[in-house]
Amino acid sequence: MHLTFIVGTVSDTALYVAQTVQQVLKPQLTGSTLILAQADTTGEALEAAAAQGPVLICTSTHGSGDLPENLQPLYADLDARPRYLGALRYGVIALGDSFYDDTFAAGGRLFDARLQDLGAQRIGKLFTIDASEVTDPETAAALWAQEWLPSAAASFSA
Repeated sequence: MHLTFIVGTVSDTALYVAQTVQQVLKPQLTGSTLILAQADTTGEALEAAAAQGPVLICTSTHGSGDLPENLQPLYADLDARPRYLGALRYGVIALGDSFYDDTFAAGGRLFDARLQDLGAQRIGKLFTIDASEVTDPETAAALWAQEWLPSAAASFSA
């Protein structure tokens, strides 16, 4: 199974988390792609990824519960040019800090809600990493991803 990672990050923590998860899952995958979202990343990238296998969104939260700047163009494209993403199976790793209670992990929750609005099917529960409690987000995400992967594989082959 091929797994695509789409990363939204401000201080690179979400990128390090995604890279660690990619390395840990590598022996169980036929391939993987890591996309650090950019200004030109569009919904077509999600559609192309969906054809290959599940997608794992790994994003932090910025400012007042916003998506990181690098993920905002993709989110805006999904809003401006909505398309049905029923073939997309995905998971979400949402990073945040519960000190900011009202906006904790809001970036991941926001992206998750948009994907569901477009018909994409989340695999399992949204996984949150709380910077106030977790000192090693890479390990926490890797452990979660190892439990998530069998469900992802089953949902893609179904």
